Amino acid sequence: MNRFIITITLMVLLASTNMLGQDFQGKAEYFSKFIFKSEKIVVDEGEKKEENKELQEAVKLAMKKSSEKTYTLLFNKQEAVYEENEELDQPSGPSGGFSISMKMSGGGKKYINTKEKVSLEEDEIFGKAFLIQEPLVQPNWKLVNESKKIGEYTCYKAELTVPVTELQKQNYQEFLKREEKKPALFKMDEPKDRVITAWYTPEIPVSFGPANYWGLPGLILEINEERTIILCSKVVLNSTSKLKIKRPKEGDEVSKKEFDAIQKKKADSMKNEDGLIIQTFEH
Repeated sequence: MNRFIITITLMVLLASTNMLGQDFQGKAEYFSKFIFKSEKIVVDEGEKKEENKELQEAVKLAMKKSSEKTYTLLFNKQEAVYEENEELDQPSGPSGGFSISMKMSGGGKKYINTKEKVSLEEDEIFGKAFLIQEPLVQPNWKLVNESKKIGEYTCYKAELTVPVTELQKQNYQEFLKREEKKPALFKMDEPKDRVITAWYTPEIPVSFGPANYWGLPGLILEINEERTIILCSKVVLNSTSKLKIKRPKEGDEVSKKEFDAIQKKKADSMKNEDGLIIQTFEH
């Protein structure tokens, strides 16, 4: 492992000499994909329990639509911004039957500055804008002696263990209490520590990547979050046009802990007895 780390370090130094000039900049395009498992959604009607295939398909379609998106990462030597690309809404399918809408949290613009040691993220809670500001803390990546090609770049594997948060534990305990009174339509698995797999290339010697992932000796081209994969489809380095990395400014400034507390309070106020968030719309 030590020899592997030394080799990677030398590769980064050599690449840095060739690439990191005064005006070094780059753009990477990513797309995300959710891996849907074939869970069964069972409706409990007294003594009669039966699988609801129509609802299952509606949930599958909603999860697919909410997760399969494209993103752009702009970066230079010390800062990067990651943002979802705007796309036209796709038709929701034939009329009638179930219609389910899902929205992934954390879909706003994400900004990292390694010189100032700060991260900024735009997010919202039911239409209200927030700007989440946190100090930049080096992730505890574990470098793995495995490599593969992604496009023209040689990439190396790294793993990061993300522990269960207190908010996740609290949400699960609340789910168990509701489950004792009435079986829930959508089951919740007990939260566990997650192992994130990243593939990075020292051939592009910057420590950035998609979403909130950073801190490796090379640009991250692939992230595997167990059921979500984020993969780089295109990289452009030192283009003739000057890239503008804009620092997020919109929204009330809060910490991540404060944002989670506000989000939970708002969500709890809109849940029904099954723990589902009910939102009505005027036509």
